Amino acid sequence: MNQHRAHWSLDPQVAYLNHGSFGAVPRVVESAQRELQQLMEANPNLFFRTTLPPLMRAARASVAAWLGVSPDLFAFVPNASQGVITAASALVTRPRSQIVATSLGYGGVTLGLAEIARRTQSTLRIAEIGFTSGVQNVDDIADSVFAALTSETNLVVLDQVTSETASLMPIEQIVRTIRRVAPQARIVIDGAHSAGMLTPILPPDFDVWVGNFHKWLCAPRASAGLVCHTPLVAELLTPLAPSWGFEDGFPASFDWQGTSDYTSYLATPHAIEFHNTFNSDARDTHNRGVIDEVARQLHDSWGTSPDVPTEMFCPWMRLVRLPLARQLNKQQCDALVLKASNDLKTETMLMSPGDSTYLRLSAHIYNEVDDFMSLKRLPELAKNI
Repeated sequence: MNQHRAHWSLDPQVAYLNHGSFGAVPRVVESAQRELQQLMEANPNLFFRTTLPPLMRAARASVAAWLGVSPDLFAFVPNASQGVITAASALVTRPRSQIVATSLGYGGVTLGLAEIARRTQSTLRIAEIGFTSGVQNVDDIADSVFAALTSETNLVVLDQVTSETASLMPIEQIVRTIRRVAPQARIVIDGAHSAGMLTPILPPDFDVWVGNFHKWLCAPRASAGLVCHTPLVAELLTPLAPSWGFEDGFPASFDWQGTSDYTSYLATPHAIEFHNTFNSDARDTHNRGVIDEVARQLHDSWGTSPDVPTEMFCPWMRLVRLPLARQLNKQQCDALVLKASNDLKTETMLMSPGDSTYLRLSAHIYNEVDDFMSLKRLPELAKNI
């Protein structure tokens, strides 16, 4: 068994191969959060009224420093999706605006953007990016976004890493195009998979960046962060549910969203400490190596090949096409994931972008190549789905 597996309380009888969806919290971070929860429950009145505010400020400063930004430009949010919709709601302030997103964007975010467009009588334009057809390099992706831009574009939402296809988006190239073609547009970056995996975490140019900490950084759920690139943008940002502290402006207005369990935020600096105990180059080499070798073996076993160049995938996730005669719908994918869980004692993820069905590989420091080998049986299991 992998020497690092003991740092997590994951079931030793299960091959946990889907870190990219919900993350996994290390024991030391679990312990830190429990201590904070015990402090909260020992005297809730004292905790919420007196103890919590300075702890929140300290946690915010610590995480902001790790990201390399001023704490005045950083706020905690529960998850990346809510953070992106929060930013979009604050930035789309006038009727009949134009919002641009991509077809590879996270589905929940796209639904939220559509609702913002409906409420503001605005237009949501989707830049169509075919995963398996027409996309051979980063220029194809940038060209697709360019085609969706107009002089009326007010907001563009881009993923650093696409959730469904595990694609590494050419953010710098796309942003340069936006700044040239639609300089009036604000740019919101959905960095749901960035923190803990990508270096650097933040792209060089954006208006708002939002990213999860519960994924590759291994913080407790739910913990994510929202970064404003400039004080001017920060002045525009307001929480979806204004509450006490709202009059103090960003980021203090985000600190209190009512009585809730804020210990996931407070424990995030502990996740950073744990993350920093590993040599970053060694961790990256390990995770990339596992993904590369597993993808090679599965492609060889299944007689399939990559649909897009390998360099277009993000470092620690990859799609491998299953050799199925038909594409599985979402319900069938979910059924096959459950069957793999029951029959193979393996937790994984299946996607059906384009016209095929894919296994989405995720590898973290506690995974080894052998953990994935039972997945060679997926096509056999799919026969009864």
